[in-house]
Amino acid sequence: MAKLNMFKKRKGVLPLLAICLLISLTAMGTLYHHYSHPSDMSAIGMIENRLLDLRFRLRGPRAASGKVGILAIDEKSLQKFGRWPFARRHYAQIFANLKTLGVDWVGLDLVWSETERTLVEDVAPQLERLAKLDDGNWAAARAAISNIKDALGASPGDQSVHDTIARYGKVVLGYAFYGTRHESEQLGAEPFRGLDLMTESAIQGLILPDKQELDDYPDIRAYGLIANIPLIAQAGKNFAFFNNEISADGIYRWAQLVRNLNGQLMPSLSLKMAAAMTGREPVVFFDNYGVSEISLLNPADDTDIIKIPVDMVGRGRALINHLGYSQSIEHFSLADIYDMTLSDAQKQKLNGMSLILGPTAIGINDLRANPFTAAFDGVEQHATVIDNILSQTFMRRTESIFKTEMGVIAGIFLLFTPLMIFSSAAVSGMGVIVFLCGYYFFDKYYWFSRGEWVYIGMPMIQMLTLFISTTLYKYLTEEREKKKVKGAFSMYLSPDVISQVLDDPNALKLGGEKKELTVFFSDVRSFTTISESLSPEKLCELMNDYFTPMTAIILRSGGVLDKYIGDAVMAFWGAPLPVAGHAEVAAQSAIQMLFALDKLKADLKAKGFPTIDIGIGLNTGSMSVGNMGSNERFCYTVMGDAVNLGARLEGLTKEYGIKVMISEFTRAQIKRPDLFVRDLDDIRVKGKLEPVKVFELMRPDALPQEQAIKNLIGEFELGRAAYRQQDWPRAKRQFTSCLTIRPDDGPANLYLARIAEQSQSPAIPNWDGVYTFKHK
Repeated sequence: MAKLNMFKKRKGVLPLLAICLLISLTAMGTLYHHYSHPSDMSAIGMIENRLLDLRFRLRGPRAASGKVGILAIDEKSLQKFGRWPFARRHYAQIFANLKTLGVDWVGLDLVWSETERTLVEDVAPQLERLAKLDDGNWAAARAAISNIKDALGASPGDQSVHDTIARYGKVVLGYAFYGTRHESEQLGAEPFRGLDLMTESAIQGLILPDKQELDDYPDIRAYGLIANIPLIAQAGKNFAFFNNEISADGIYRWAQLVRNLNGQLMPSLSLKMAAAMTGREPVVFFDNYGVSEISLLNPADDTDIIKIPVDMVGRGRALINHLGYSQSIEHFSLADIYDMTLSDAQKQKLNGMSLILGPTAIGINDLRANPFTAAFDGVEQHATVIDNILSQTFMRRTESIFKTEMGVIAGIFLLFTPLMIFSSAAVSGMGVIVFLCGYYFFDKYYWFSRGEWVYIGMPMIQMLTLFISTTLYKYLTEEREKKKVKGAFSMYLSPDVISQVLDDPNALKLGGEKKELTVFFSDVRSFTTISESLSPEKLCELMNDYFTPMTAIILRSGGVLDKYIGDAVMAFWGAPLPVAGHAEVAAQSAIQMLFALDKLKADLKAKGFPTIDIGIGLNTGSMSVGNMGSNERFCYTVMGDAVNLGARLEGLTKEYGIKVMISEFTRAQIKRPDLFVRDLDDIRVKGKLEPVKVFELMRPDALPQEQAIKNLIGEFELGRAAYRQQDWPRAKRQFTSCLTIRPDDGPANLYLARIAEQSQSPAIPNWDGVYTFKHK
């Protein structure tokens, strides 16, 4: 039996184990595929990106370092300078004021890619002079027209910018690159025109693997550029691209730090500004896949290094540690700088600060989204990355983090699979909740607070999928088993008992077990005579009318209908679920059947059926109970000596002229005062050597008054005592007294017949008073 149960448990565990293993391997495979083929559009990419954004929002804004600010071309600046782009001559005054304020470096998030066109306002004085000339003054008119032509052909604004940048010195000129070949096709034959003026800003510190060249890494290749006009570019010594990388859902998460422009590795505006502000040189390390590390080295101290973590796939991108909503970096209006209408606090902040010049006014700004807001200026994005580098508050996603994630997935499988398999849905659900909460807070206060982007979505999905899948599997298999059990028991268990079995399957051990139960047998008296007097149809109707109320009483009381054996009914109490006081319950059910039979007799008489009577036998004892039979057909039944004794007792009821006979084992468990029990006899049934004491379970209406029943039982017990002592005269008087109380008392008449027979014989020495039956 133990081996069978173990086999069944193993059969249930293996499918669940396979489900958990498959889910965990799928999680690992999905994560590895994403690592090998990263995409923001993949399911895991979208989920983890959204969870990253959520963690930033839950963390909330954080303070900037104050080392870099925004020189904003805002609405106020447009009102002052007019149209955009406004005249370049204004920058001379702006940069002169920046120098006065003590501003350190200025990075330009804009490009002057075309020569400034001279507009009417620039030649207005010549036009006014021309309008005032008298007729005939052709020489003066020709001179004025010549001056206008010279002004329209010249570009004084560009020259002014050139001179301004040259004087200021600490300026990083911006430009843009084309990331695809298709974008660069519009440039024609010279996609990298102007690059020759910027090579001084190319990164010199390149650490490449053996036999590898820069052009071997296509992921960082650019296919063209939009550069400043030569006049302006010639004034500068520092150049950087200001392209921003946007995820597929339109949110800034990564910053491109380097790009290969026609064999020259060029820095981004953020990287160049950070290097310039700290007096360091960028060094880029490559492995076989791409950029593996970017560092800023202090030329004066080889040990003073700022290591900038980059993405795992070699694209040279830095994960942005966002500061918060728009204007997390302090903004200074270009108009206020021009007019020097700054507060003392602003002037103090600007002293030693570096600025990024870029548009923020509606209509000209590069408006994008970050995890905090959908309205975030691109120029502030550059400043945020610079702030990350200067304060070394990086976010990182490295290969070691990927290994950690794989370990977490494996750990979930090892630790939580037993919980999912062997625990209830409620316990497993609590385990899932504890894990999800614990995993989130561990990430928040350990990984994320240290700037590590660990994927929490995949382990959480794995955990939820494990729970849902195993719970669903257990539910479906349990429902299937419940249907099988319900089908097997519905014919001989009450719905209430079936529900209890289904709620507590452990209470049911299919295959058999030893239990103390009370077994019931009933039989219709003179059934052969009745069956011969009725047609098959009428006999079937009669038996159905009889079985229906009898079965209902059994099932209502929590008993099990074992079977119908012809006209006999076999039932038992105490299995598959315990029944408290099953002996008393069975006895009470027997009495109820006698009352139900009274009503049935009246109904049968009205239908013209013959009168029927029954005998009932009850025995309590240890017996085998379970599903027994063949693989094709079986029944839930009881077997054993105790069962056989119950059947014998039912057969003996007609010998004593009583309705219900119970054994001493059943009698010992009957404590209810409303159940009247008479000590009937000591007998030895056929096939058994050991005697057994039997009792009559009497109807409470056997006599008109309860006291009369008690008197009958008392007189009968006195007669039994005399009978055992072979005191035949006294025994005869007592049993005769019983007949005065109940004239048709079967047991008293039986004993009087025995006395009449045995009194003719000599007394038997050491007689035990046991009567041995020779028939069943």
